[in-house]
Amino acid sequence: MPNLSDKDRQALRLARDLQKALDEWLGRRGVGQSCTVSPFVDPTGEPAVIIKMTAPIADAMIDSLRRFDARPLPPPPSDAGPADTFPGGPSAGPPGPNSPSGYFPFKP
Repeated sequence: MPNLSDKDRQALRLARDLQKALDEWLGRRGVGQSCTVSPFVDPTGEPAVIIKMTAPIADAMIDSLRRFDARPLPPPPSDAGPADTFPGGPSAGPPGPNSPSGYFPFKP
């Protein structure tokens, strides 16, 4: 595989890791068959996967997702203000090289 680009290798690794995780997840649910995970690089150049599954696998996944979605969420802290409830946490200032999120789209 010496002719693969970095993105191709990332897609292969992503597909392999997802295949392994899905096989383990399905095995814990007593689903003997597996699904197929195929790697590709999408039109924007990002690694991606396509998952092909049978109806029993899809049903097991739907059931598990619905149960996961039905779990009650923990209540927010009572003293939380608007900044504390933001998914990324409180903002400590504008984005920059030293921002808490680490997000800074430009080279300093």
